[in-house]
Amino acid sequence: MKKIIFLGLILLLGGKAFAGGLDFSADVQSLWGVGAPWTNEETSAGKFLLGTTSFSPSLNAYAGNSSAFANGTISYDAVSNFLDFSLGELWVDYSSAFWGLRVGRQKTAWGKADGIDITNVICPSDMSSFSAITSDDSKLAVDALRFSVTKDAFTVDAYWIPFFTPAALPLNEGNSLKKFIVPSSIAFPVSSLGTVINIPVSVGNLFKPECSLKNGEYGIKLSGYFSALDVSLYGYYGWDDNPFLGYEISYGNPSDPGDPTTALPQGIKVNGTYKRMSMVGIDFAIPVNQTVIRAETAFFPQRYFQKSNEKIMSQRMSADYYAMATGTTPGKVEVAEQHNELSALVGLDWMPSGWTITAQYYCDYVFGNIDSLERSKAYTHGATLSVSKSLVNETLELGLNALMNFTDFDSLINPTVKYSLSDEIALETGAFIFLPGPQNDGKYGAYKDLSTIYIKVKFSL
Repeated sequence: MKKIIFLGLILLLGGKAFAGGLDFSADVQSLWGVGAPWTNEETSAGKFLLGTTSFSPSLNAYAGNSSAFANGTISYDAVSNFLDFSLGELWVDYSSAFWGLRVGRQKTAWGKADGIDITNVICPSDMSSFSAITSDDSKLAVDALRFSVTKDAFTVDAYWIPFFTPAALPLNEGNSLKKFIVPSSIAFPVSSLGTVINIPVSVGNLFKPECSLKNGEYGIKLSGYFSALDVSLYGYYGWDDNPFLGYEISYGNPSDPGDPTTALPQGIKVNGTYKRMSMVGIDFAIPVNQTVIRAETAFFPQRYFQKSNEKIMSQRMSADYYAMATGTTPGKVEVAEQHNELSALVGLDWMPSGWTITAQYYCDYVFGNIDSLERSKAYTHGATLSVSKSLVNETLELGLNALMNFTDFDSLINPTVKYSLSDEIALETGAFIFLPGPQNDGKYGAYKDLSTIYIKVKFSL
Protein backbone atom coordinates (compact mmCIF):
# COMPACT_ATOMS: atom_id res chain seq x y z
CA MET A 1 0.00 0.00 0.00
CA LYS A 2 2.86 2.42 0.79
CA LYS A 3 4.31 1.85 -2.68
CA ILE A 4 0.96 2.60 -4.32
CA ILE A 5 0.57 5.80 -2.30
CA PHE A 6 4.15 6.77 -3.21
CA LEU A 7 3.46 6.30 -6.92
CA GLY A 8 0.28 8.37 -6.61
CA LEU A 9 2.19 11.21 -4.97
CA ILE A 10 4.81 11.13 -7.73
CA LEU A 11 2.09 11.41 -10.37
CA LEU A 12 0.40 14.31 -8.58
CA LEU A 13 3.67 16.16 -8.04
CA GLY A 14 4.60 15.53 -11.68
CA GLY A 15 1.32 17.02 -12.82
CA LYS A 16 1.86 20.20 -10.75
CA ALA A 17 5.52 20.60 -11.65
CA PHE A 18 4.99 20.26 -15.40
CA ALA A 19 2.09 22.56 -16.05
CA GLY A 20 2.97 22.73 -19.75
CA GLY A 21 1.18 19.46 -20.48
CA LEU A 22 0.05 16.21 -18.97
CA ASP A 23 -0.82 12.94 -20.72
CA PHE A 24 -2.36 10.05 -18.82
CA SER A 25 -2.90 6.54 -20.18
CA ALA A 26 -3.61 3.15 -18.68
CA ASP A 27 -4.11 -0.48 -19.64
CA VAL A 28 -6.33 -3.01 -17.92
CA GLN A 29 -5.54 -6.56 -18.98
CA SER A 30 -6.77 -10.01 -18.04
CA LEU A 31 -4.90 -13.14 -19.21
CA TRP A 32 -6.18 -16.68 -18.60
CA GLY A 33 -4.57 -19.88 -19.83
CA VAL A 34 -4.96 -23.63 -19.30
CA GLY A 35 -2.50 -26.45 -19.88
CA ALA A 36 -2.79 -28.05 -23.32
CA PRO A 37 -4.38 -31.52 -23.49
CA TRP A 38 -1.08 -33.23 -24.37
CA THR A 39 0.76 -31.97 -21.27
CA ASN A 40 1.18 -33.84 -17.98
CA GLU A 41 -2.26 -34.86 -16.70
CA GLU A 42 -1.32 -34.52 -13.02
CA THR A 43 0.31 -31.10 -13.14
CA SER A 44 -0.77 -29.28 -16.29
CA ALA A 45 -3.43 -30.62 -18.68
CA GLY A 46 -6.70 -28.73 -18.22
CA LYS A 47 -5.36 -26.82 -15.21
CA PHE A 48 -5.05 -23.03 -15.09
CA LEU A 49 -1.41 -22.04 -15.61
CA LEU A 50 -2.17 -18.37 -16.29
CA GLY A 51 -4.66 -16.19 -14.46
CA THR A 52 -3.33 -12.64 -14.22
CA THR A 53 -5.30 -9.39 -14.12
CA SER A 54 -3.32 -6.15 -14.15
CA PHE A 55 -3.72 -2.37 -14.13
CA SER A 56 -0.86 -0.35 -15.66
CA PRO A 57 -1.14 3.46 -15.46
CA SER A 58 1.33 5.83 -17.16
CA LEU A 59 1.82 9.57 -16.85
CA ASN A 60 3.89 11.81 -19.12
CA ALA A 61 4.36 15.41 -18.00
CA TYR A 62 6.20 18.00 -20.10
CA ALA A 63 7.06 21.69 -20.23
CA GLY A 64 9.45 23.28 -22.71
CA ASN A 65 12.54 21.10 -23.10
CA SER A 66 11.81 19.14 -19.93
CA SER A 67 9.66 16.09 -19.30
CA ALA A 68 8.96 13.41 -16.72
CA PHE A 69 7.52 9.95 -17.05
CA ALA A 70 6.14 7.41 -14.59
CA ASN A 71 4.44 4.07 -14.94
CA GLY A 72 3.79 1.01 -12.83
CA THR A 73 1.67 -2.10 -12.62
CA ILE A 74 -0.65 -3.54 -10.03
CA SER A 75 -1.36 -7.19 -10.80
CA TYR A 76 -3.16 -10.10 -9.20
CA ASP A 77 -2.19 -13.67 -10.04
CA ALA A 78 -5.22 -15.84 -9.32
CA VAL A 79 -3.25 -19.06 -9.87
CA SER A 80 -0.80 -18.36 -7.05
CA ASN A 81 -3.13 -15.97 -5.13
CA PHE A 82 -0.48 -13.24 -5.22
CA LEU A 83 -0.96 -9.46 -5.38
CA ASP A 84 2.02 -7.54 -6.69
CA PHE A 85 3.00 -3.92 -7.31
CA SER A 86 5.92 -3.14 -9.57
CA LEU A 87 7.34 0.24 -10.51
CA GLY A 88 8.19 0.34 -14.20
CA GLU A 89 9.85 3.61 -15.19
CA LEU A 90 10.21 6.86 -13.27
CA TRP A 91 12.50 9.45 -14.79
CA VAL A 92 13.09 13.14 -15.50
CA ASP A 93 14.47 14.26 -18.86
CA TYR A 94 15.92 17.42 -20.39
CA SER A 95 16.58 17.66 -24.15
CA SER A 96 18.00 20.46 -26.26
CA ALA A 97 19.00 20.54 -29.92
CA PHE A 98 22.54 19.39 -29.03
CA TRP A 99 22.44 17.48 -25.74
CA GLY A 100 20.08 15.73 -23.36
CA LEU A 101 20.01 14.25 -19.87
CA ARG A 102 17.70 11.59 -18.41
CA VAL A 103 17.90 10.56 -14.74
CA GLY A 104 15.88 7.92 -12.95
CA ARG A 105 14.47 4.45 -13.45
CA GLN A 106 14.34 3.84 -17.20
CA LYS A 107 14.32 1.22 -19.94
CA THR A 108 16.46 1.13 -23.05
CA ALA A 109 16.84 -1.45 -25.81
CA TRP A 110 20.12 -1.97 -27.65
CA GLY A 111 20.51 -3.72 -30.97
CA LYS A 112 18.45 -4.56 -34.03
CA ALA A 113 17.43 -8.10 -33.00
CA ASP A 114 13.77 -8.98 -32.46
CA GLY A 115 13.23 -11.02 -29.27
CA ILE A 116 16.86 -12.24 -29.12
CA ASP A 117 19.46 -10.54 -26.92
CA ILE A 118 22.80 -9.99 -28.63
CA THR A 119 24.00 -6.50 -27.62
CA ASN A 120 20.86 -5.84 -25.54
CA VAL A 121 22.56 -6.09 -22.12
CA ILE A 122 21.53 -2.90 -20.30
CA CYS A 123 18.16 -4.00 -18.91
CA PRO A 124 17.76 -7.38 -17.15
CA SER A 125 15.02 -9.89 -17.94
CA ASP A 126 11.92 -10.59 -15.88
CA MET A 127 11.76 -14.38 -15.53
CA SER A 128 9.78 -14.32 -12.28
CA SER A 129 6.61 -15.94 -13.67
CA PHE A 130 5.16 -17.72 -16.67
CA SER A 131 3.16 -14.62 -17.64
CA ALA A 132 6.34 -12.50 -17.43
CA ILE A 133 8.49 -14.66 -19.73
CA THR A 134 5.71 -14.90 -22.34
CA SER A 135 4.83 -11.19 -22.33
CA ASP A 136 5.71 -8.78 -25.12
CA ASP A 137 7.94 -6.77 -22.77
CA SER A 138 9.93 -8.97 -20.39
CA LYS A 139 12.62 -6.42 -19.52
CA LEU A 140 13.06 -4.57 -16.21
CA ALA A 141 14.01 -0.92 -15.87
CA VAL A 142 17.34 0.15 -14.33
CA ASP A 143 18.29 3.17 -12.24
CA ALA A 144 20.52 5.14 -14.57
CA LEU A 145 21.83 8.49 -15.74
CA ARG A 146 21.87 8.82 -19.54
CA PHE A 147 23.74 11.70 -21.16
CA SER A 148 23.16 12.19 -24.90
CA VAL A 149 24.84 14.33 -27.53
CA THR A 150 23.40 14.76 -31.06
CA LYS A 151 25.22 16.28 -34.02
CA ASP A 152 23.88 16.01 -37.55
CA ALA A 153 23.40 12.29 -38.28
CA PHE A 154 25.24 11.07 -35.17
CA THR A 155 24.08 10.44 -31.62
CA VAL A 156 26.13 9.39 -28.59
CA ASP A 157 24.40 7.98 -25.49
CA ALA A 158 26.48 7.44 -22.35
CA TYR A 159 25.03 5.51 -19.40
CA TRP A 160 26.00 5.37 -15.75
CA ILE A 161 24.08 2.77 -13.73
CA PRO A 162 25.06 3.18 -10.07
CA PHE A 163 22.72 0.52 -8.63
CA PHE A 164 22.75 -3.05 -9.87
CA THR A 165 19.39 -4.57 -10.90
CA PRO A 166 19.53 -8.37 -11.36
CA ALA A 167 17.21 -10.50 -13.47
CA ALA A 168 14.01 -11.42 -11.62
CA LEU A 169 13.99 -15.18 -10.97
CA PRO A 170 11.10 -17.53 -10.02
CA LEU A 171 12.43 -18.58 -6.61
CA ASN A 172 9.29 -18.14 -4.49
CA GLU A 173 7.64 -21.26 -3.10
CA GLY A 174 4.75 -22.44 -5.25
CA ASN A 175 6.13 -20.83 -8.42
CA SER A 176 5.70 -23.28 -11.31
CA LEU A 177 9.03 -22.17 -12.81
CA LYS A 178 11.16 -22.63 -9.68
CA LYS A 179 12.02 -26.25 -10.52
CA PHE A 180 13.79 -25.07 -13.69
CA ILE A 181 16.22 -23.02 -11.55
CA VAL A 182 16.38 -24.97 -8.29
CA PRO A 183 14.78 -28.44 -7.94
CA SER A 184 13.12 -29.41 -4.66
CA SER A 185 15.44 -32.43 -4.34
CA ILE A 186 18.18 -34.28 -6.19
CA ALA A 187 18.90 -37.99 -6.48
CA PHE A 188 22.31 -38.79 -4.93
CA PRO A 189 23.85 -42.22 -5.68
CA VAL A 190 25.56 -43.96 -2.73
CA SER A 191 27.82 -46.59 -4.31
CA SER A 192 28.86 -48.11 -0.96
CA LEU A 193 25.22 -48.93 -0.17
CA GLY A 194 24.18 -49.66 -3.72
CA THR A 195 21.27 -47.21 -3.48
CA VAL A 196 20.14 -43.70 -4.31
CA ILE A 197 18.97 -41.15 -1.72
CA ASN A 198 16.90 -38.01 -2.33
CA ILE A 199 18.50 -34.91 -0.84
CA PRO A 200 16.26 -31.87 -0.21
CA VAL A 201 17.37 -28.62 -1.86
CA SER A 202 16.63 -25.14 -0.51
CA VAL A 203 17.37 -21.64 -1.75
CA GLY A 204 19.86 -19.65 0.28
CA ASN A 205 21.06 -16.15 -0.57
CA LEU A 206 21.79 -14.33 -3.81
CA PHE A 207 24.66 -12.03 -2.92
CA LYS A 208 24.34 -8.83 -4.96
CA PRO A 209 27.31 -6.47 -5.41
CA GLU A 210 27.66 -3.88 -2.68
CA CYS A 211 26.07 -0.51 -3.46
CA SER A 212 29.21 1.57 -3.96
CA LEU A 213 30.79 3.76 -6.62
CA LYS A 214 33.28 1.07 -7.61
CA ASN A 215 30.46 -1.35 -8.44
CA GLY A 216 28.67 0.85 -10.96
CA GLU A 217 27.87 -0.17 -14.54
CA TYR A 218 28.74 1.83 -17.64
CA GLY A 219 27.57 1.80 -21.24
CA ILE A 220 28.06 3.81 -24.40
CA LYS A 221 26.23 3.75 -27.73
CA LEU A 222 27.36 5.61 -30.85
CA SER A 223 24.73 5.71 -33.63
CA GLY A 224 24.81 7.00 -37.17
CA TYR A 225 21.66 7.44 -39.28
CA PHE A 226 22.19 7.70 -43.02
CA SER A 227 20.03 7.35 -46.12
CA ALA A 228 21.57 3.98 -47.03
CA LEU A 229 21.89 2.41 -43.57
CA ASP A 230 21.70 2.83 -39.80
CA VAL A 231 24.69 1.68 -37.78
CA SER A 232 25.47 1.59 -34.04
CA LEU A 233 28.54 0.75 -31.94
CA TYR A 234 28.23 -0.41 -28.33
CA GLY A 235 30.43 -0.74 -25.28
CA TYR A 236 29.42 -2.04 -21.85
CA TYR A 237 31.10 -2.80 -18.53
CA GLY A 238 28.88 -4.04 -15.72
CA TRP A 239 27.49 -7.16 -14.11
CA ASP A 240 25.97 -10.33 -15.52
CA ASP A 241 22.25 -10.19 -14.70
CA ASN A 242 21.99 -13.87 -13.73
CA PRO A 243 23.64 -15.35 -10.62
CA PHE A 244 26.20 -18.14 -10.64
CA LEU A 245 25.04 -20.89 -8.32
CA GLY A 246 27.06 -22.78 -5.72
CA TYR A 247 26.20 -25.27 -2.99
CA GLU A 248 26.36 -25.47 0.77
CA ILE A 249 26.06 -29.11 1.90
CA SER A 250 25.01 -30.35 5.32
CA TYR A 251 26.07 -33.85 6.39
CA GLY A 252 24.90 -36.52 8.78
CA ASN A 253 27.18 -38.38 11.18
CA PRO A 254 29.72 -40.68 9.48
CA SER A 255 28.85 -44.38 9.71
CA ASP A 256 32.58 -44.98 10.31
CA PRO A 257 33.91 -42.36 12.79
CA GLY A 258 37.39 -42.77 11.37
CA ASP A 259 36.31 -42.13 7.79
CA PRO A 260 34.63 -38.74 7.14
CA THR A 261 33.66 -39.82 3.62
CA THR A 262 31.01 -42.07 5.16
CA ALA A 263 29.08 -38.95 6.24
CA LEU A 264 26.30 -38.66 3.69
CA PRO A 265 24.76 -35.37 2.53
CA GLN A 266 21.46 -34.53 4.23
CA GLY A 267 20.62 -31.22 2.58
CA ILE A 268 21.82 -28.74 0.00
CA LYS A 269 21.48 -24.96 0.13
CA VAL A 270 21.88 -23.11 -3.15
CA ASN A 271 23.55 -19.68 -3.01
CA GLY A 272 24.31 -17.30 -5.83
CA THR A 273 26.87 -14.64 -6.67
CA TYR A 274 27.12 -12.16 -9.56
CA LYS A 275 30.16 -11.65 -11.77
CA ARG A 276 31.54 -8.75 -13.80
CA MET A 277 30.97 -8.70 -17.54
CA SER A 278 32.07 -6.54 -20.48
CA MET A 279 30.88 -6.35 -24.09
CA VAL A 280 31.65 -4.59 -27.37
CA GLY A 281 29.20 -4.81 -30.25
CA ILE A 282 27.98 -3.43 -33.55
CA ASP A 283 24.75 -3.57 -35.55
CA PHE A 284 23.41 -2.18 -38.80
CA ALA A 285 20.17 -2.09 -40.80
CA ILE A 286 19.87 -1.56 -44.55
CA PRO A 287 16.47 -0.78 -46.13
CA VAL A 288 15.87 -2.19 -49.63
CA ASN A 289 12.41 -1.26 -50.96
CA GLN A 290 9.94 -3.13 -48.71
CA THR A 291 12.71 -5.14 -47.08
CA VAL A 292 15.10 -4.37 -44.22
CA ILE A 293 18.28 -6.41 -43.76
CA ARG A 294 19.64 -6.41 -40.21
CA ALA A 295 22.82 -7.76 -38.63
CA GLU A 296 24.26 -7.61 -35.14
CA THR A 297 27.26 -9.06 -33.33
CA ALA A 298 28.75 -8.84 -29.84
CA PHE A 299 32.03 -9.98 -28.28
CA PHE A 300 32.29 -10.74 -24.54
CA PRO A 301 35.94 -10.96 -23.42
CA GLN A 302 36.57 -13.43 -20.58
CA ARG A 303 32.93 -13.76 -19.63
CA TYR A 304 32.02 -16.04 -16.72
CA PHE A 305 30.08 -19.25 -17.42
CA GLN A 306 28.36 -21.54 -14.93
CA LYS A 307 30.22 -24.76 -14.15
CA SER A 308 28.22 -27.98 -14.24
CA ASN A 309 26.35 -29.21 -11.16
CA GLU A 310 28.36 -32.44 -11.17
CA LYS A 311 31.71 -30.62 -11.17
CA ILE A 312 30.69 -28.23 -8.40
CA MET A 313 29.19 -31.00 -6.22
CA SER A 314 32.24 -33.22 -6.66
CA GLN A 315 34.68 -30.42 -5.77
CA ARG A 316 32.49 -29.19 -2.92
CA MET A 317 32.28 -32.62 -1.29
CA SER A 318 36.02 -33.27 -1.74
CA ALA A 319 36.78 -29.95 -0.03
CA ASP A 320 34.29 -30.70 2.77
CA TYR A 321 35.62 -34.21 3.44
CA TYR A 322 39.20 -32.93 3.50
CA ALA A 323 38.21 -30.24 6.00
CA MET A 324 36.47 -32.85 8.22
CA ALA A 325 39.56 -35.08 8.17
CA THR A 326 42.02 -32.27 8.94
CA GLY A 327 39.84 -30.09 11.18
CA THR A 328 40.27 -27.10 8.88
CA THR A 329 37.90 -24.69 7.18
CA PRO A 330 36.50 -25.99 3.87
CA GLY A 331 38.19 -24.44 0.86
CA LYS A 332 36.46 -22.28 -1.72
CA VAL A 333 35.03 -23.93 -4.83
CA GLU A 334 34.81 -21.89 -8.02
CA VAL A 335 31.32 -22.01 -9.54
CA ALA A 336 32.19 -20.25 -12.81
CA GLU A 337 34.87 -20.33 -15.47
CA GLN A 338 35.98 -17.55 -17.82
CA HIS A 339 35.84 -17.85 -21.61
CA ASN A 340 35.66 -15.50 -24.58
CA GLU A 341 32.24 -15.48 -26.24
CA LEU A 342 31.03 -14.30 -29.65
CA SER A 343 27.33 -13.85 -30.51
CA ALA A 344 25.82 -12.81 -33.85
CA LEU A 345 22.50 -12.47 -35.67
CA VAL A 346 21.29 -11.72 -39.18
CA GLY A 347 17.65 -10.87 -39.89
CA LEU A 348 15.27 -9.96 -42.67
CA ASP A 349 12.08 -7.89 -42.40
CA TRP A 350 9.64 -7.91 -45.30
CA MET A 351 6.45 -5.85 -45.23
CA PRO A 352 4.28 -6.31 -48.33
CA SER A 353 0.70 -5.04 -48.26
CA GLY A 354 -1.01 -6.20 -45.07
CA TRP A 355 1.81 -8.62 -44.19
CA THR A 356 4.71 -8.41 -41.76
CA ILE A 357 7.35 -11.16 -42.05
CA THR A 358 10.49 -11.35 -39.95
CA ALA A 359 13.10 -14.12 -40.11
CA GLN A 360 16.31 -14.30 -38.07
CA TYR A 361 19.27 -16.64 -37.66
CA TYR A 362 21.39 -16.34 -34.52
CA CYS A 363 24.47 -18.11 -33.20
CA ASP A 364 26.77 -18.11 -30.21
CA TYR A 365 30.28 -19.52 -29.73
CA VAL A 366 32.30 -20.02 -26.55
CA PHE A 367 36.05 -20.33 -27.04
CA GLY A 368 38.25 -22.85 -25.25
CA ASN A 369 37.63 -26.12 -23.43
CA ILE A 370 34.09 -26.22 -22.02
CA ASP A 371 34.20 -29.72 -20.45
CA SER A 372 33.65 -28.25 -16.97
CA LEU A 373 30.73 -26.04 -17.97
CA GLU A 374 27.00 -26.53 -17.58
CA ARG A 375 26.81 -25.67 -21.29
CA SER A 376 27.33 -28.84 -23.32
CA LYS A 377 28.20 -27.37 -26.74
CA ALA A 378 30.57 -24.57 -27.68
CA TYR A 379 28.54 -23.57 -30.76
CA THR A 380 24.81 -23.03 -30.38
CA HIS A 381 22.44 -21.59 -32.96
CA GLY A 382 18.81 -21.21 -33.87
CA ALA A 383 16.25 -19.28 -35.88
CA THR A 384 13.08 -17.26 -35.37
CA LEU A 385 10.15 -16.61 -37.68
CA SER A 386 7.31 -14.12 -37.21
CA VAL A 387 4.44 -13.79 -39.67
CA SER A 388 1.33 -11.63 -39.28
CA LYS A 389 -1.50 -10.60 -41.58
CA SER A 390 -4.04 -7.79 -41.06
CA LEU A 391 -7.61 -8.33 -42.26
CA VAL A 392 -11.08 -6.75 -42.01
CA ASN A 393 -9.93 -3.11 -42.18
CA GLU A 394 -7.02 -3.92 -39.85
CA THR A 395 -9.33 -4.98 -36.99
CA LEU A 396 -8.33 -8.65 -37.27
CA GLU A 397 -4.73 -9.88 -37.13
CA LEU A 398 -3.55 -13.46 -37.60
CA GLY A 399 -0.04 -14.17 -36.36
CA LEU A 400 2.50 -16.92 -35.91
CA ASN A 401 5.74 -16.65 -33.96
CA ALA A 402 8.22 -19.51 -33.83
CA LEU A 403 11.64 -20.05 -32.29
CA MET A 404 13.76 -23.13 -32.99
CA ASN A 405 16.95 -24.12 -31.23
CA PHE A 406 19.10 -25.99 -33.77
CA THR A 407 21.34 -27.36 -31.01
CA ASP A 408 18.65 -29.73 -29.64
CA PHE A 409 15.93 -29.08 -32.26
CA ASP A 410 13.45 -27.97 -29.63
CA SER A 411 11.09 -25.08 -30.32
CA LEU A 412 8.45 -22.63 -29.17
CA ILE A 413 5.41 -21.96 -31.38
CA ASN A 414 3.02 -19.11 -30.61
CA PRO A 415 -0.03 -18.83 -32.93
CA THR A 416 -2.31 -15.82 -32.22
CA VAL A 417 -5.61 -14.31 -33.32
CA LYS A 418 -6.23 -10.68 -32.33
CA TYR A 419 -9.44 -8.73 -32.84
CA SER A 420 -10.12 -5.07 -32.02
CA LEU A 421 -13.67 -4.55 -30.83
CA SER A 422 -13.01 -0.81 -30.70
CA ASP A 423 -10.10 1.58 -30.38
CA GLU A 424 -10.01 0.76 -26.66
CA ILE A 425 -10.81 -2.96 -26.38
CA ALA A 426 -8.82 -5.80 -27.97
CA LEU A 427 -9.35 -9.55 -27.71
CA GLU A 428 -6.67 -12.17 -28.26
CA THR A 429 -6.51 -15.92 -28.21
CA GLY A 430 -3.55 -18.16 -28.91
CA ALA A 431 -1.22 -20.78 -27.54
CA PHE A 432 2.32 -21.20 -26.26
CA ILE A 433 3.48 -24.59 -27.52
CA PHE A 434 6.83 -25.88 -26.23
CA LEU A 435 8.21 -28.83 -28.19
CA PRO A 436 11.19 -30.89 -26.93
CA GLY A 437 13.98 -32.11 -29.18
CA PRO A 438 14.25 -35.73 -30.33
CA GLN A 439 17.08 -36.54 -27.88
CA ASN A 440 17.16 -33.72 -25.32
CA ASP A 441 14.41 -31.43 -24.10
CA GLY A 442 16.55 -28.36 -24.83
CA LYS A 443 16.04 -24.74 -23.82
CA TYR A 444 12.40 -24.52 -24.95
CA GLY A 445 11.49 -28.19 -24.63
CA ALA A 446 12.20 -28.08 -20.89
CA TYR A 447 8.88 -26.19 -20.57
CA LYS A 448 6.90 -28.83 -22.51
CA ASP A 449 4.41 -29.30 -19.66
CA LEU A 450 3.71 -25.55 -19.64
CA SER A 451 2.23 -25.56 -23.15
CA THR A 452 -0.84 -23.37 -22.76
CA ILE A 453 -3.95 -22.27 -24.63
CA TYR A 454 -4.92 -18.76 -23.54
CA ILE A 455 -7.31 -15.85 -23.96
CA LYS A 456 -6.50 -12.20 -23.28
CA VAL A 457 -8.64 -9.07 -23.01
CA LYS A 458 -7.05 -5.60 -22.99
CA PHE A 459 -8.67 -2.22 -22.39
CA SER A 460 -6.58 0.86 -23.17
CA LEU A 461 -7.32 4.49 -22.43
